[in-house]
Amino acid sequence: MSEDFKNKTHSQEIQESFLSLRKPSNTEDEKFISGISSSYEAAKLRSASKTGKPENFHSPVKFSWSAFWKSLIYENLPPVVFSPLAALIMEGSMSRAWHVMNNRGLLAVSTKHHPKLFIIQSWLIIYPASWLMNIGLFLALFSDIQVIANIDPFHMILAYLLLFMRRLIIATKYGYFRPEDLERLCLPAPDWDNDKTIRRLVGQGWLRPYNFPGIIEDELTVAMDENDTCLQAIPLEFDAETSKQLRNEPFHPLFPPKTSATDENQIASGFILHKILKSVYDFRTFKFFEVVMYSTIMIMVVTPFLSKFLYGGMLFGETIQEKIISSATLIGFANGFQLLMFGLVCSIDYERRFKTANKLGQMVAYPGLAFVELMRSSGDLKKNSVYLDLQKRLNVFGWMNIRKVMRSFGEAFFLRVQGYTSILVLYSLLCVAVLNIIIWTEMRHHISTIYVIVAIGFLISSISLFSIYKAIKLQSLSAEHRDFVRNEIFIIEEEIWELKLKGEHDDRITDLQSAKALLEQVDESINYKELIYKPTTILGYPAHNGVIGSILGLVLTGFLFAVQGFVSTGIEYDASGWFLF
Repeated sequence: MSEDFKNKTHSQEIQESFLSLRKPSNTEDEKFISGISSSYEAAKLRSASKTGKPENFHSPVKFSWSAFWKSLIYENLPPVVFSPLAALIMEGSMSRAWHVMNNRGLLAVSTKHHPKLFIIQSWLIIYPASWLMNIGLFLALFSDIQVIANIDPFHMILAYLLLFMRRLIIATKYGYFRPEDLERLCLPAPDWDNDKTIRRLVGQGWLRPYNFPGIIEDELTVAMDENDTCLQAIPLEFDAETSKQLRNEPFHPLFPPKTSATDENQIASGFILHKILKSVYDFRTFKFFEVVMYSTIMIMVVTPFLSKFLYGGMLFGETIQEKIISSATLIGFANGFQLLMFGLVCSIDYERRFKTANKLGQMVAYPGLAFVELMRSSGDLKKNSVYLDLQKRLNVFGWMNIRKVMRSFGEAFFLRVQGYTSILVLYSLLCVAVLNIIIWTEMRHHISTIYVIVAIGFLISSISLFSIYKAIKLQSLSAEHRDFVRNEIFIIEEEIWELKLKGEHDDRITDLQSAKALLEQVDESINYKELIYKPTTILGYPAHNGVIGSILGLVLTGFLFAVQGFVSTGIEYDASGWFLF
């Protein structure tokens, strides 16, 4: 690569990398690219690499049950006392336990691990609230009925279930942490610190990647490692005008449009994928995110207390036990905003992935992807398009490798998102189950509990179904792209036949046959990997219309069954809203 090209003034500065195994570098990429002779070698990165150790490349993330259960124990034991004791037992040494306590917030005291504001918030809000929730649940379950006569224990149970689901989500997060990151959590700062934690949170780093420079490049590097591919060494061929326009666009130093592997009219695959990702992830996807989240959490917090007030009940009770339980219930329902936030973030992630995959699909469908959909600084090129001709074998190879890497982009986040969606569905079903238990067993309860269950069930079910809809939309795109590829194969086969009948264009026939053979492999790969082996899943099942119908059917059937029980048992309430035995 020429010096004047390297030093183009419109290239960006490389942001700090937060990866654990290796730091991405254009210099290292160029060493690898210059040491290979063919594109296929770039698709077997580990064996073809002469400059790096294979163990330094990131491997596909796998769920760790040991990390999951350990995290679930830490999260459910009260902080400051019991969860730090559990860390001392499970981590095996005082040093490792100390860093785990601070990094996970079990006993936040070190300013090396967290800023002072986080530590102050932990001691003034988070820790007292956690202890209050545990005490409130204990009192609600084991106090004499006369002592808590003005309190419905089911309010506390539902609020604690919200907290437990949040803790289940956190345990799932750590279950999908990479082994090297789990190890760094046990090491002194700055091996792990607050910045690294925030970047790996779905509700912060992944929700707003535009606020965390370098996160897109890190995840793209990891995705290439997982697929054993260096996209910068795999070229794509465009027409002369498009190639010139692309080379004149601003680029990130890790992903330039031209490398030592590209010839005239060729652009590096990594540059194209990086531009697609930035065109989607650098912008907000859900404009009304905060409005939806805060309005729904307001309904959850207000419903139990408003319904009690309307029936003339005391909002926080009379005895100290009642006041503790009511305060814990309020905190629990307010904390439920995190569960709702996760549901909205799940839908955002599915939507972003749909947009990136859709843009890659548009690029190979004539007339191609509009230039303004790919580049920010397209200027007067708004009418131009970027079209990738799949009748060229080189482009088929590059497009499929881009697709594989794109599917793995942010995979640790994506696997967590699929798990979070399932947890939201689980809470909706638990609400329905609790409602039926109350109705059919005729347990003592206040009518406000019915209102709370209906409100929470409706809100969380709606957000869950919205996320599932987005997941189905994403999964269906794979089938659409496979249909496009099969149609392309069909057309190429006919063109080959007609050229043979004319008895000419032998070189053209050879090119088409070569592209067709590779497209057939693309067809098989999409079918197996995206539709069979690793599809987008909900509750372990591939996301399709049948899943959303089944879940909606379960929720509606549960509520209808409760209505039937309400009518059959003849439940009645007194003037203050309490169930009459």
